[in-house]
Amino acid sequence: MNAAIHLSLCGLIHKRSQELRGREIEPSERLADLGIDSLENLSLVVDVENYFDIRIDDAQLVDVHTVGDLTTLIGALRSRA
Repeated sequence: MNAAIHLSLCGLIHKRSQELRGREIEPSERLADLGIDSLENLSLVVDVENYFDIRIDDAQLVDVHTVGDLTTLIGALRSRA
C-alpha cells in the first residue's frame, strides 16, 4: 500500500468528520465504522476523484470496504493514468 496515498486519503476523511480529526486512521478500518454511510461515501468518492485526478466507476467500489481497499484502488487507478 502506498503510504502517501493513505495519508492524503486520511486527510480527506478527516475533513469530512469532526469526530475523526486528530485521530490516526488505520488501513484496516472499515469505512462504515468511521461513520461513512452510503451518502457520505458518494461525497468522499467525489473528493477522491478531484484530489487524485482519477475516475472511479461504481463497479470498482463494490469490493471497497476499508480505508486500505480504497487506498489500493486509488493507487491502481493512478498507475493506469
